[in-house]
Amino acid sequence: MKGGFLERVIDREAAAKPKQPEVPGTKVWDEKTLEGTVKVFEEILDEKSRLARNDLERRVRTGTGVREFRGRCCGAPDTPMPGEEDDVASRLLRENTKPSALRNMVGPVMEQVVEIFNRVKAKGERDGMVMDSETECKVVRDIIKECLIRYILKLINSDNSGVHASGSHDAGLLATPQGYTAGDLESFNPETIRNVMEKGYGIQDQWVDDNVVRQIYNELELLDFDGKLVEVQQQKMTGTRTDRIHWLTYDALDREKQPGLVTLFKKMISVPFELNKKCSLYLQASASFQISVYPAEKGFYKRHVDGGYEELNNGRKITTMFFANKMWAKEDGGPVQMYKRCPNPFQLAKIGAGEVTSSHNTDQELEEEIEPHGGRLLLFRSRDMPHEVLPARRKRYVVTLWLMGPPGPGDQPDDHHTPK
Repeated sequence: MKGGFLERVIDREAAAKPKQPEVPGTKVWDEKTLEGTVKVFEEILDEKSRLARNDLERRVRTGTGVREFRGRCCGAPDTPMPGEEDDVASRLLRENTKPSALRNMVGPVMEQVVEIFNRVKAKGERDGMVMDSETECKVVRDIIKECLIRYILKLINSDNSGVHASGSHDAGLLATPQGYTAGDLESFNPETIRNVMEKGYGIQDQWVDDNVVRQIYNELELLDFDGKLVEVQQQKMTGTRTDRIHWLTYDALDREKQPGLVTLFKKMISVPFELNKKCSLYLQASASFQISVYPAEKGFYKRHVDGGYEELNNGRKITTMFFANKMWAKEDGGPVQMYKRCPNPFQLAKIGAGEVTSSHNTDQELEEEIEPHGGRLLLFRSRDMPHEVLPARRKRYVVTLWLMGPPGPGDQPDDHHTPK
């Protein structure tokens, strides 16, 4: 199933252009063409020792936040090896690359392939470059590969967000403070809690002592030197961010070699229990952390929000961000810019859609620049707080834990709770 089929697909598509504009995705494909195209998709994914599948997995694991990249040897199956965890990323990759899934992609993927190929071919002809049949076949296969990977990534991102959004309503995962014995649930002062509830963000300095901060920094630096932190390719390509990340769970820590991270993770795991006790946010327990390093001079993350409502709901309700660099000075740069809290659907519903004015559109207005002092913990509402990371003169490390929870509890105006 080589180039001839691909060329015939392109020729048929180009020749069959309707006189009236055709709605994308409505073209009816005959059974023989469907089966042949699926085989081509599988061949492209598996050729050159599964290069395309490995590329797809790398992009999934560095772009959707489903733990670290776990590559496999040439020809290894997608099913987990004995004793190996079948995580969210593996399941989504397997489900979205099986023949039945690829079959459903034929229409939208090939329509895009045809459009891109015709543009490439027309541009080449204008520049006096005419492709022979062999070159055309290679170009088509390269376009199919990229279009297919991007389409699968789009589906996986949608599925992954949907899983987290639906999971945020699961009462079985609730971080119930009653009976919690791993800590005293008193790590935040009243002002920090009040600011989270009213302003949308709060800061707690010296959240762990200086010796632990130094341990954490050294342990993160070792992870960095070991090549564990990787670039988020999708967002780097769009110019959104340039940090490198690594996903790490509490259970995966080495208790002897990583005592600082053990102490930090254990304390951060208690945060949803304390916030539920004091604010009734209905947060869930979580133990999956993102380690980030922002390189000197070039490390940034443009303005964004971590969560959303309705179709943008990925389940994230509270972001907790720990800064690990000791002796940080203002001239080192790299602050987190917090913009004013966006009005959420509950607030907009209260004031009435007809009463919404420009004064409510405050997401562009800078609220505060927060310097990344070592030992500082920043908490903010993932769905409501636009924020941005500016470049620094030194590399800096950040540990982030996202806390899942349903929209509603603690989001409604005049209906929050602060410590007595």
